[in-house]
Amino acid sequence: MCKNNGTKNKKETRELLSDLNEKINSNNISEKQKAKDLLFVHKKITNKLLVWSLKLFILFLIDIFLLITVITLFITNMFLDNNTLVWIIISLSLLILVKFTYMNWFSKNLFYKKIVVFNFKSKVDRHKFQAYREISFTPIWFWIFFVGANFIVAVIINYQIQGILLAYGKGNKWSGPGIFTFWAISRAMLDMMLLPSFLNAFGKIAEKDKAVESNYVKLIKDQYFSNKSLFEDVEFEENYLNLKFNKNNFSSRNGLFIFVNKDDLTRPDQSRMIEINKEILECYKEIWESYIDLLENRMKAKFNKTTVHTLYWLERIYDKIFLDLFDI
Repeated sequence: MCKNNGTKNKKETRELLSDLNEKINSNNISEKQKAKDLLFVHKKITNKLLVWSLKLFILFLIDIFLLITVITLFITNMFLDNNTLVWIIISLSLLILVKFTYMNWFSKNLFYKKIVVFNFKSKVDRHKFQAYREISFTPIWFWIFFVGANFIVAVIINYQIQGILLAYGKGNKWSGPGIFTFWAISRAMLDMMLLPSFLNAFGKIAEKDKAVESNYVKLIKDQYFSNKSLFEDVEFEENYLNLKFNKNNFSSRNGLFIFVNKDDLTRPDQSRMIEINKEILECYKEIWESYIDLLENRMKAKFNKTTVHTLYWLERIYDKIFLDLFDI
């Protein structure tokens, strides 16, 4: 992540890449070791872009705790057959399902890491101002965990509800129509909550990234060898609304850079905003150089199944950033 006074980080990144290239181009290091060095360096670089959310991480730990608690109580109650435990299990299960439904219906990213490209703070007309770019990042394992956890919880809650209805039916406390009505209502509620959520979650797991079929891959990533100097010939368009890449006639999305309206800003404020825009450009340039290094050197190393998976996710972090940048 780039922020005010980030010169030290830029220097560290360049030193890391320089040392890495020496190892990659050495004939005395095996391809397997080159792969390890490549992944180690780029994990170190991308970790600077991934920001933890303590609040979301605690919520994730609570989800794990609730899941373990529900499963433990469910197994325990199969031997004890305690009515109070049944209602505790149903209550905790509903809590987990409600959160799962909330995540999917409202497309909330509750993963505890996010990509932060830059974070610059300044003042405009004596008021605090922040230029900040955040990109959501949710790995597949996170969705698989939630789908699996909620499938287990859905099975448990259905089991418990059916057990309650059978117990009440045997005791003749409810009439037949009353039992069937309660069962129909509970099933309808669960289906309304879970079916859209599961479909949406499976879609996120199974979908091919849009990047695969996008112009970004075809024109930029796959032709990285012709785009090494992509950021060398750029210029800001009017009022710094976006960035124009002259070599391939691309442009950045609106809203990434600070809009500098000379009619509304004082000269000192204009200077500060323009300086921040240049810093943001340098930030993207530094990340691009790192990504080019990864794309070039991946062909010089030998990866096994585990390291290929790591390589894929490293590329996806870079891809997320540049898919967010380019308007293509």
